[in-house]
Amino acid sequence: MEEQTVTAASVITFCGLLEDGAAALYEELARRFPAYGEQATAFAKECRKSKLLVLRTYQETITDAIEAGYAFGGLRLGDPLFGVALDEGMSAAEALGQASALEAAAAAFYVDIADRSQALLATIPGAFRRAGRTHAQRLQRLESLPR
Repeated sequence: MEEQTVTAASVITFCGLLEDGAAALYEELARRFPAYGEQATAFAKECRKSKLLVLRTYQETITDAIEAGYAFGGLRLGDPLFGVALDEGMSAAEALGQASALEAAAAAFYVDIADRSQALLATIPGAFRRAGRTHAQRLQRLESLPR
């Protein structure tokens, strides 16, 4: 398979899609399973905050010179991290399991891109690490919810 080169702008766009998809998943979880409504709504708000954090950090620190000269070599941006929906008839336990899988994948993705962006200004990998920690912490909270 041919190695893919991904620009920083592409990664930022992907992060936005990831956070939008995760927020939509939590909003649907809150709608379908009222027992988790308050927590799921809070998770959706966190997703929107993470999106803004990454986007603003990028916009405030990136320059055309850095964008043109920096790419994430070998990084694969794949659909499994976003656009996850709850199937009809899915139980609350299955929905929480699906959300947990999304959080684990998202946390790993953010750690990977933070490591890959070390050569950029410190604020950029810092924003990715912060978003990754948020997903990892959300995963722990999801796993502690009663099923």
